[in-house]
Amino acid sequence: MSHRLSLPLSVAAIWLPVIYLLGAQWSLYAEYQYGWAVPCLCLYLSVRRAGEKAETLKVETPKTEILKSGDREKWSVVRGLGFAALFFFGLVYWVMRVLQEANPLWRVASYGLALAAVALTLLAIYLTQGGRRAAHFAFPVAFFLVAVPWPTPVEAAVIQTLTRLNANLVVDALGFAGAPALLHGNVIEISAGMVGIDEACSGIRSFQATLMIALFFGEFYRFNPARRGALLAAGPLLALGFNFARTLVLVFVAARSGLPTMARWHDPTGVILLLGCFSSLWAVALWLARKSPSTLKSPISDLRPLTSDLRPPVSGLSVSGLAFCLLAWSLMVEVSTETWFRSHEQTGGRMLAWTARWPAENSTLQTNIIPKNSLQILQCDQNASASWTGDAGIFWQAFFLRWLPANSFYGRAKIALSKGHNPAICLPASGMELQAQLDPVTLAVRPGFNLAFDRYVFAAGGRELYVFFSQTEDMGGGGQASSRLTHLARLRAALAGSRNYGQNNFEVALGGLESPAAALRVFSARLPDLIEIQPANGSAQK
Repeated sequence: MSHRLSLPLSVAAIWLPVIYLLGAQWSLYAEYQYGWAVPCLCLYLSVRRAGEKAETLKVETPKTEILKSGDREKWSVVRGLGFAALFFFGLVYWVMRVLQEANPLWRVASYGLALAAVALTLLAIYLTQGGRRAAHFAFPVAFFLVAVPWPTPVEAAVIQTLTRLNANLVVDALGFAGAPALLHGNVIEISAGMVGIDEACSGIRSFQATLMIALFFGEFYRFNPARRGALLAAGPLLALGFNFARTLVLVFVAARSGLPTMARWHDPTGVILLLGCFSSLWAVALWLARKSPSTLKSPISDLRPLTSDLRPPVSGLSVSGLAFCLLAWSLMVEVSTETWFRSHEQTGGRMLAWTARWPAENSTLQTNIIPKNSLQILQCDQNASASWTGDAGIFWQAFFLRWLPANSFYGRAKIALSKGHNPAICLPASGMELQAQLDPVTLAVRPGFNLAFDRYVFAAGGRELYVFFSQTEDMGGGGQASSRLTHLARLRAALAGSRNYGQNNFEVALGGLESPAAALRVFSARLPDLIEIQPANGSAQK
């Protein structure tokens, strides 16, 4: 392998799995779709820094640094610590790769994997080209972290804050303009009806995208820290301002012309928001660039490659040697990860296949059609819904959703996304009020086959609904990893080698009962009649 290509190619072998794994989240989460552009921007910034003039960089090789200090023992200790750190982050990379395979959307694993890749890249540069060179490439390499989805508690807090702020500002502005409006939580009541300020209207998408663009422009124009900070502050402020203007226009249009007219304006104003925000931020960057005497402009004739001849002969390690080690390690990580999960898929136990059964003999049975927009969010492979009136006038409504096993990582990410769909999240969006979440129960379907249910109490239309919800995987190392909603459950899933699973969501709501205890008695008695077990020969039995 060419000396000049060996290190970049081995670093690419480290980064390609990271990009592939995070790509599932970039595709599924609309607010992170900008992540697809980040690897290209990182590569551009790295090549740009690699091509800067030697006299501008003032790069000193490890050999020169040692000659200045005259302390070979010190370099030996530092080199040893560098190799120890390289080995440590290599292990972190391996562990996080396994955890991400079992939990495609786990953000702890995403950050761990990305941070390990950043550390391995910078350590490789340091050990082969010296500390100054590693520091020189720190920003382009670490810039990738803006594409990693934020930790869920942080993201949820930001979304809630932005949503409340946006809704309050819009209501105040409408009142000032003479259009009466009332705020109910995140819903604005106007003369034409109710307008909800949901997650998409909170401004989180433009907020995150402008943070990324502000960081990029700060590096592109090589601003000093003060100007980078100013640009970083301007980005979110512009995003919030444009999003407020868009929401105000939409609600004002709804108040004057009705909700259908607002729906027609929704997408065009979103495009205007994106273009206006980007253009304004670029204008701020250009204005700062004209004020900045330190903007770096290197002619193309002065470019030089990343792997210039900076190998430290006293270290005993060549660029090609380290590149081979990184390449071998990345290959070992991928092969061992695939072997671990495939071995468990071939030998692991499989839960009984089952589906929901509606009481066809009940004359009040009505099969329901789940709305298309809900199915687009759920992305399930099979669905069924029904409602009926049972003994003593008890109202029943049930949903059954099925996700088939997926062979691709992106398919498994789609199933993992379904873990977040539960009554506590979905039913309030339909106007129900969650009153209590009760202790979970495990109920018998048949001898040797039980289902675990979460229990909820909702208020709907002046009456209480008692909701039972079960979420089970086809395979999961004995079922202990089915939830994958806690850190411990996700660790167990990885240890059980569980990744290629299908999933069932079964939800039943009961109305017309006097207490949760009565609902539990009725539901547990009728549960065996609502489940069909499907044996291996494909037939079904109660």
